[in-house]
Amino acid sequence: MTAPNAKTEFLERKAEREFTETEVASNSVEQGRSLVVVIGINEYIHWQKLKNAVQDAVGLQQTLIDKLGFSAPIPPLLNEAATKAAITFLIEDQLREEVQKDDSLVLFFAGHGHTRVDKAGDIVLGETGFIIPAEARGPKEVWSDYIQIDPLLQSISWLPARHILVILDSCHSGFALGEAMKSFRDAVRYEKDLSSRLSRKVITSARREQLALDNGPIPGHSLFTGTLVDGFNWGKADLDGNGLITSSELGLFIQQKVGQTSESKQTPDFGSFYLDDRGEMVISLRNQSFDALKARAFSALQSRELKFFKERVEELIALNPSSPESLYLEYRLRFAENDFERVVEIINTLLSLNLSNGLIPLSQEDLWDIEGRLYCWASVFSITETTFPVQVNVLVRDAGGVPDKLENAEKIRLGDVEGYRIEHRKVFRLSLTNTTSHPLHIYMVEIDSNGYFQPIILWKEEDILFDGLPPGETKLSYPFVQTGSTGTCEIRLFASPKRLKFFLFPASPGARGSSIELIEEEDLTQIKMKPIYYSMTSKL
Repeated sequence: MTAPNAKTEFLERKAEREFTETEVASNSVEQGRSLVVVIGINEYIHWQKLKNAVQDAVGLQQTLIDKLGFSAPIPPLLNEAATKAAITFLIEDQLREEVQKDDSLVLFFAGHGHTRVDKAGDIVLGETGFIIPAEARGPKEVWSDYIQIDPLLQSISWLPARHILVILDSCHSGFALGEAMKSFRDAVRYEKDLSSRLSRKVITSARREQLALDNGPIPGHSLFTGTLVDGFNWGKADLDGNGLITSSELGLFIQQKVGQTSESKQTPDFGSFYLDDRGEMVISLRNQSFDALKARAFSALQSRELKFFKERVEELIALNPSSPESLYLEYRLRFAENDFERVVEIINTLLSLNLSNGLIPLSQEDLWDIEGRLYCWASVFSITETTFPVQVNVLVRDAGGVPDKLENAEKIRLGDVEGYRIEHRKVFRLSLTNTTSHPLHIYMVEIDSNGYFQPIILWKEEDILFDGLPPGETKLSYPFVQTGSTGTCEIRLFASPKRLKFFLFPASPGARGSSIELIEEEDLTQIKMKPIYYSMTSKL
């Protein structure tokens, strides 16, 4: 992508962000209700019991109701109530009577799933996916007790709603969706005519041959559903930052995020099924509720639209200054503004709240690490960008590709700054050239998309570590793979004519107080800093 095209893309996205709810609603298509219906089974009679399926179903429903304006016209179908007959009655009778032609429906199932592979000798005739109702017999397969996915999706597709999104979190194994689902891999950006066409989309928690985790980093949720809730709660599933989440965008987000978190042992799948007409369910983050403002603020931070981010954070502080979400976003804002006195206050306050994981993007352990490092790193982070004495290029290659086969990373516009797009699963390296007439010592700190920072060893060669990069020479850094949080990350490079023990042997997160060796003021004045931004968000 050339620089002019990158700028055009940024301006287009900015214009999309500036759409108002009125403009979206004024589309010629009548905007119906947003409905959510959930099924969750922990207490199987014959199959192994699950821990989080009911919490997944209820938690996702509550997130959509509380934060995104959905309603639940039918009570959740949970545990022993979720029989084969009850699930069939829900689809064929209750929903057929309830939903209307302009409605958007999210239908969620959490429980066991299974796949039958039919063979004639060594020839595979086909695969059939099933969901397992509460009363199904086992452990020997009794196929007639299960609900086939293919005819189930066909029945769902015939419901009168304009948009339907089916989400299947199978906590045992992946589903074989058969011919019903047509796979795709693009996150469709919002266009006005998308909401006028029928959409029938499905997202599954794992592929047929994979196990799906019944727990994850967010307490009370499976890995898949916890990530889904987080994507809605913080607007992370809004990949292009336009204040709208399409069903396809959600599918791509959940696939990439879960695939990374579980180190590719579980890969969600998504696509369209019967009667889909390339439409999109569009979930808006644009109202003025606290949660919508929070999601828009986080999205603006990820796209580095810092003015818009600051405005939203100030609105959140005015609404509820002591909430963990407001404090977290203010921490990100004050960090960007180099107000480290306030940063320290905020981190200490968040630590005192003893937050459960998942409430904010940083865990309690992350907060302890940050608190321990801030004492010595605040003065270093206060260094502003100046002319940097090192030429920097960002190079990438496929994770399984030839190590020496590198190409320039794609430059993109990230809000107020220029950055790089590094696609999921790609390895990146920094090519650094010393443009001065004397050796330079170069150090690196990474700030991930959640605001967690840590020093990173830049070189594997000990002579560069201790003697510096010779004048005029170019060296490649270690190969890096981003395995943490997706989103926009920042690298800060620091260059000094002097070898600095502070960077070579940084204080551990657990160190506290006067025992930490601070960087000397004289050394601080000689350091030059350069920020580099890169986005792990998918190419749209």
